[in-house]
Amino acid sequence: MTDRLALRAEDDFTCALSDALGRQGALSATFRPVWPGARLLGPAVTIRTFGTDLSAVFDGIRAAEAGSVLVIDSHGVTNSAFWGERTTRAALERGVAGAVIDGACRDVHAVRRLGFPVFSTAVTPNAGLPGGRGDVNVPVAPGGQPVHPGDLIAADDNGVVVVPQALIAQTLARALALITAEAAERKRTPLGAAPDLDAPRR
Repeated sequence: MTDRLALRAEDDFTCALSDALGRQGALSATFRPVWPGARLLGPAVTIRTFGTDLSAVFDGIRAAEAGSVLVIDSHGVTNSAFWGERTTRAALERGVAGAVIDGACRDVHAVRRLGFPVFSTAVTPNAGLPGGRGDVNVPVAPGGQPVHPGDLIAADDNGVVVVPQALIAQTLARALALITAEAAERKRTPLGAAPDLDAPRR
């Protein structure tokens, strides 16, 4: 937990995680923060929706533990929103750290005002409707990237990175080491001077 808090406090921490994963792990560039400056880091609770049915989203919120991140695979549906003010308020009550949606969000001003980090591939005023279908805590593939329950989800203005659960400890340690090395290099290199190309780089 200490490593996670230390990493989340760093600027551009998703870049360090991607570098630690061999410059991999990022979801596609279509996943963007609903409001600038949003950031999140926590274990995934996965949600697979069916059509425009958002019932599984509420099931996922109820299943989520504090600090977790909801990863909603809506198969790229962008004409109906799977997140908005109601889900934000429900998630905040559960202590959820944020949401990543392969699909649309709505109530953007309310989400921003409440300070809840949401990353989505679209925004629309249309709301999904409950129909009782969908699954929670199953393997999903938002944007084609496999995500399993318990994988570490990181997101900031650069985008979203997925760290497989089995690699979390070593990836966090490597990312923090890269950040430390880069900070030391900045101290050694005056602003405007050529950097040491042999030093560890992100």
